[in-house]
Amino acid sequence: MTDTARLEGRSTAAYVLRLVPLILLTEVVALELSLVYPALPHMAEEFGTPSIGWALTVVSLVGVVAQPLLGKVADAIGKKRVIVLAAAAFGAGSLVCALAAGFPMLLAGRAVQGLAMVVAPAAYGLIRDVFPARIVPVAMGAITTGLGFSALAGPIVGGALTQLFGFRAIFWFCLLYVVVLTPLFVATFPESDVRLRQRVDVAGGLLFGCGAAGVLLVVGQGAAWGWGSGRLIAVALVTCVLLALFVVCELRAPHPLIDLRLLAGPALRWTLLAAFGGSVAIGGPALLLPQLVQAPEWTGAGLGMAPLGVAVFLVPQGVLGATCGPLGGLLARRRAPRGGLLLALACLATSAVLLSALHSRVWHLVLAALFMGVGFGFFFVSVSNLVVEAVPATHTGVGTGMMGVANNLGNATGVTVLGTVLAQHVLEGSRAGDKVLYDESGYVSAFLVAAGFAVAALCVAVLMRHGRTPATGGLRPPLPEPEPRTGEGRLT
Repeated sequence: MTDTARLEGRSTAAYVLRLVPLILLTEVVALELSLVYPALPHMAEEFGTPSIGWALTVVSLVGVVAQPLLGKVADAIGKKRVIVLAAAAFGAGSLVCALAAGFPMLLAGRAVQGLAMVVAPAAYGLIRDVFPARIVPVAMGAITTGLGFSALAGPIVGGALTQLFGFRAIFWFCLLYVVVLTPLFVATFPESDVRLRQRVDVAGGLLFGCGAAGVLLVVGQGAAWGWGSGRLIAVALVTCVLLALFVVCELRAPHPLIDLRLLAGPALRWTLLAAFGGSVAIGGPALLLPQLVQAPEWTGAGLGMAPLGVAVFLVPQGVLGATCGPLGGLLARRRAPRGGLLLALACLATSAVLLSALHSRVWHLVLAALFMGVGFGFFFVSVSNLVVEAVPATHTGVGTGMMGVANNLGNATGVTVLGTVLAQHVLEGSRAGDKVLYDESGYVSAFLVAAGFAVAALCVAVLMRHGRTPATGGLRPPLPEPEPRTGEGRLT
């Protein structure tokens, strides 16, 4: 009897105990960014560089390359195995960062850490393969619960470690985190029996990943490089060529990275588009809120608080996000995952509209945080369940990897677009001071743009035919398994 089969018939408590180490290990995806935010100024001072933002960018760039490709590898060789290897890479990258003697070494370590981005899509696939279908939607909600706590705890823990021991303590903490959790996960969680019996399309994976990284680079660095600069245009052209080659190669490959019928089909296509819009509405405000909280009250849009004042928004958001994750899973199982997505996008839009209209009192932020927390919690669990319902079991890793790419691109787009809008409203004379300050109209306009993206994603979700029935935990694949184009071999 396989490990997966032995799990059948277990009590709910048994599933919870097995799930906890996986949830905690999946948190490296969020922590490798949220822990570092408070330490960026200290790292810039230590290494004497104005380009410290690349310590975040390189993680996202490697992540968008790794998620679909390594997600496919996970489908082929085992999702648990890939999670363990990714955790090892995260630990190795953390060690390099902790010992970094210079900025290039730090970036190298961060790039290795970025490989851990595959842990989340592999975890979703492992849950689908190992747990009974009735448990899957709620278990995915539990993953979202962990992400909610990470959004809350990451900046606080990172700030405390940096203040007490210096920024290198963050990376020692990351190393200890995976050293403790990985053996516990290995000992308690079984490997999936589901395998994709075909060669991994490495060329297609690299073409798509590098193309997606190019899009992320254009979106993220456009304002810094100049939208009409030769460097940006060159990157954009190379990106277009890479993505065009990806389509050509996938149409000809006997075993493509992802069958284009799945990617172009309405179920996955509209789910990823809605995920992109929702991620813009989450990532953009995350850039604005710390600036809004710290801006002087005389600007008309600030609270004049210390950097940790953003906790008045993060705490209620994190608590509600963690609570709504499992609730979103229950809603997906009993009603439909699309319903949770509609609720999430409506709450994200409401939060952004509230922030555009009310932003001068603490209770204003708390009110907006309540809607953001509900939207955050329901959003990720609903999207993950919709993706699982949209792809066959043997394609869960690459399907959820594509979801990760959509989320990363949405976050980057939100930061860039809302940052560009805000930059058009600099208060006269503020550039000469210690920090740049923005007029109230800039925040109003930027939050309304975030609301517009959420409303557009909501319209997509309203029109979606996919996800209108209770989630099956991926029990019913919506499409037959794609057959190899050469007639050699088959998918099992």
